[in-house]
Amino acid sequence: MKKLSLLFVLFLGITTFGILKVGIALTKPYAYFEKTNEGYLLKGIDVNLVKMISNDLNEDVDIYITDFSDLIKNGLKKYDLIIGGIHINGERKKYIKFSIPYLTTGLVILKLKNNSTELKTYGVKNGSTGYKKVLDWIKEGKKIDYIVYETNEECLEAVLKCKVDGAFFDLINAVYLMKKYPVEIYGEPLTKNDIGIGIKSEKLLEKINRLIIKYRNNNLIKTGE
Repeated sequence: MKKLSLLFVLFLGITTFGILKVGIALTKPYAYFEKTNEGYLLKGIDVNLVKMISNDLNEDVDIYITDFSDLIKNGLKKYDLIIGGIHINGERKKYIKFSIPYLTTGLVILKLKNNSTELKTYGVKNGSTGYKKVLDWIKEGKKIDYIVYETNEECLEAVLKCKVDGAFFDLINAVYLMKKYPVEIYGEPLTKNDIGIGIKSEKLLEKINRLIIKYRNNNLIKTGE
């Protein structure tokens, strides 16, 4: 198995040759830390996908943890590929070269379970599809009260502590959270979204696209983390 090493922000100035640099944003169940007897283990849907890509390309990988907003805006200036449950949309395609989709998901609103109160305030993650949806609603003339957070964990905490009535989440993320916390999806999914990997070079893009086709055909990308 090829080497996957975890590097933190302090090491971003180090240049490594012959190793794929992967920028990744933490969000369950795509990528997250789980406590074990040996310490904290990085795992998740996207972590497993990176492992498969590393093995099939016969390339070592260095993983850099970064926040989602910076990953979207600047990730490909620093890394060979970026991943983290990233929804493919027209705006992002202007500056991110995406792989073919490896999963299809959607955008939903999570609220406290059994809470029948009308939703008036929303939590959104900075740079997310949910944030864009709120801005689109405002452009359409809707009056929306919202608070911007930097992570999904902060959005979830805001719902659990009643700081907001609901918050926007990726559908796969929401299904995972519903198994762990007293939350539920409000209404129907607002959008349908494909998820892809942002890739710097055309050569690497071609290789990864071929691998994604193989993984999807063989049902190797599991969402049941």
